[in-house]
Amino acid sequence: MIKLSIEELFENHANSLGLTWLAGQKSNQRALVLEQDQKLANVSYLNLIHPPQIQIIGTHELAYLNSLSTDFYKNTITQLFKNSSLACIIVVDNPSISPALRKAAEHYKVPILTSTLSGEFVINYLYTTITKLLSQPVTLHGVFMDVLGMGVLIMGDSGTGKSELALELVSRGHRLIADDAPEFSKISPQTIVGTCPSDMNAFLEVRGLGILNVQALFGDSATKKDKYLRLIVQLRHVTSIDLKNIDRLQGDNRVRHILGTEIPEVSLPVAPGRNLAVLLECAVRNYSLKSQDYNAADDFCEKQRQLMLNNQV
Repeated sequence: MIKLSIEELFENHANSLGLTWLAGQKSNQRALVLEQDQKLANVSYLNLIHPPQIQIIGTHELAYLNSLSTDFYKNTITQLFKNSSLACIIVVDNPSISPALRKAAEHYKVPILTSTLSGEFVINYLYTTITKLLSQPVTLHGVFMDVLGMGVLIMGDSGTGKSELALELVSRGHRLIADDAPEFSKISPQTIVGTCPSDMNAFLEVRGLGILNVQALFGDSATKKDKYLRLIVQLRHVTSIDLKNIDRLQGDNRVRHILGTEIPEVSLPVAPGRNLAVLLECAVRNYSLKSQDYNAADDFCEKQRQLMLNNQV
């Protein structure tokens, strides 16, 4: 279980969400309680039946409240503020609120914050923030890089040349995120972000050269703070027999599960004379095409089939 006080929420995210404190500031220690197995939403629009801990009120919700009869309005406000799990209310789109809401906030000691941004943005931002807080990061052995705008984790046994490949990729204009032990966290059901766990993302160990500062060698554009993990490239030492067993149409592809999320994995055989940097770039481009529902092997087979049919005519 994680507790995040509204004061901490405000201090850490006020700039990103355009927050101001409207009422209930003396109740700044009221907390958002986060649990891994929590079934109810932590943040959503005004909901009295399944109340979230953070209630979002926008123009439509305010219009609904203002349309209620006096008695029903009072009962609704009481039901809203007496909810023991309510951490705070965020009024979005920067509308004006009634004095009754402010008075109820002070009476029940519930913070009310306002945001100049849309409700959708605030909800998505807070959802991502909460998911990050709840996620248990995992550290993987490899080199994490931004290749052609895609987060790629280079893995492989010791001596397969991960660092040398990373160095060549940096020299070709790609960016280093973390060497040896990148840390990955799940920020949404299908999204994992990788970063360097400390302020060491500029450093790369290359056998024979020792520790290199790629930022000092290649400039500020040679490094990046974090990136979504989209592809794993596994370097493998293979024998001539292993090479013969690789599917020559589709290559060696599989899926690896990281933090409960499926990440595509491509194996690249390591052998003398193979340009791994070019192969990895092509693997990234090919994955991008597959993400757009284009498969070169299927296209090749279809063209072969059409050619055979035409020759039979």
